[in-house]
Formats: sequence, C-alpha cells, structure tokens
Amino acid sequence: MPKFYLKKFLNAAHLVEVLDCEQKEILSPRGTNGICYEKFFYGIKTGEPDEISQQIEKMFQQMEDWIAKNLDRIILKILNNEQILDNEKWLISFLMSLLWVRGPVMRDQINAMTTKVMKKVNSLHFSHPKINEWFDQIDKNMEKSVSLEERERIKKIMIAGEYSLGLNNYFHLAMFDSFPGFANLFFYQHWTVFISKSKKFVTSDNPLVVIIPKRVGIYQPTFTERIHHFALTPEIFIVARYPETSVKKFKRKTLFAEQEQKILFLNLTIYDKAYKYLYATEKQSIDDILLLAKQYNTQN
Repeated sequence: MPKFYLKKFLNAAHLVEVLDCEQKEILSPRGTNGICYEKFFYGIKTGEPDEISQQIEKMFQQMEDWIAKNLDRIILKILNNEQILDNEKWLISFLMSLLWVRGPVMRDQINAMTTKVMKKVNSLHFSHPKINEWFDQIDKNMEKSVSLEERERIKKIMIAGEYSLGLNNYFHLAMFDSFPGFANLFFYQHWTVFISKSKKFVTSDNPLVVIIPKRVGIYQPTFTERIHHFALTPEIFIVARYPETSVKKFKRKTLFAEQEQKILFLNLTIYDKAYKYLYATEKQSIDDILLLAKQYNTQN
C-alpha cells in the first residue's frame, strides 16, 4: 500500500493504530514502513526476487509520485467545499483503482476464479467418453503404459477437482494494465463524499470495499451498479454508486456529532471487508468498531 496514503492516517506520534481483524487484537501502533508490506509481493512468485517485480515497483512509484503531488490540493478543496473538477475526481478514481487492483484481495479473487475455471475445464475433459484415447496417446508419446487402475484414479481426482494447481502471480500481474479502465468506471459513478466533523474514518489492507447489491435473476450487477466504499482520509469517506441523472456527480455531506452512528457504520463496512488488518488514526475508532461489531453479531 502506498505510504503517502497511509500517512493520512498517522496520529500525533506519527504512528498508525492497528487492529488484527482475525484475532480481534489491537496491536502496538507502528509507522508506515511496517504496514501492508510483503517483500517481492509483485514477483511471479511471491517473495522471490525477479526483474518483473523490480519493474513493477518502479512503475508504481511513478504513479504514486504523480498522485501524491496533486492529492493534498484536492483534499483541501473537498474540505473547503470548493468545486472538484473532472480531472481531480479522476485522479482520486485512479488512486481507488490502484489500491483495489494491486492488493491481496484482488489476487485471491483472481486465483480463485482461475482455479475454478481450470478445474471445470479439466473435469469436462476427463469426463469425456473418449478420454481413454487421450490416455493411449500419452502412453504412446511417453513410451510408457499407465494401468487401467491408475487411469481411473487420475480421472476420479480430475473430475472431482481434488488437487491444487499451485498458481503463481501471473494472472494478477496481468491485471495491472487495467488501472486506467477501472479508474474510468469509478469516475463514472456518482459519489457521496462524507466529511466528518466528529469521529474519524478508518482504512484497512483492503481499502476499496465493494458491496454487491442483491438482485433477483441470473445476472449479477454490473461494475457501476456495485457500491464502492473508500476512506480517502480520516475526515473524508467516499461512497460511489450507480449514476442517477437526478443526483450530482460529486455530492458532499457533512457529518456532525449527532451523525456519529453513520460514521461508525461506514467504518464497520471497512472492518468487515478487511483482509487481515484495520488501520486508524485513533485507538478509540477501533474500540468503537469492535463494540459495534459485537452488538451487531449478538443481534444476528
């Protein structure tokens, strides 16, 4: 995760409050160097250095430098209720795209989808009536005979999908040329920009949260019909949803102390979709979320 983004959530001691969401444990505050970082995450194989990972890191650094150079000015305009130009909204959209596509949640989703598709293809292949002809050809090519019992065992495993593909990061890395395209889609949505004058917003290692509306029928909601939640800073929270002609493309809504419940529920959305860790400027924000989550789980 870019340091310039995490720095928005530093406290007075220049540290970030951290919650381990799996253990429900508040960890010691830490600086941005120790947050959301895994060595050679962008290598073909995670943790193994290669030339591709170095090139990707350089590409990200250029993108981040460009965003960081312009972001503070746009944030100030949002807080001062000044007009946000289209190119300024697009820059935030690009940041949202960058954080969403490059993260571990997207990698897991891509690998899960790829695994599902490949196993389905293999299952159909090994269920084909002429699969033994394929085995015969393999035997001929390898000059080695596979017994009928072994063939049946292989077929059973492949049809049931009881095996691991051991995918590397190729399919995730291939997504990185889609940053501008997804930025365009975020930009096309209509935004409600909440500005808190009370409690602080939080973020996580999955900062761009996607909410898929329930729909009756076989077709899932399109990208622009899905609702996206994103804490730009501890004071600014963006909810992007399907564009409606009667609604402004960029609408601000200030939340005061009497609207604290709204702030808490927006934070709960971030907490609920965190990958592993939640990040906050204030420890009180984490305490409030854990209390609200406990109450919500008790009621349901």
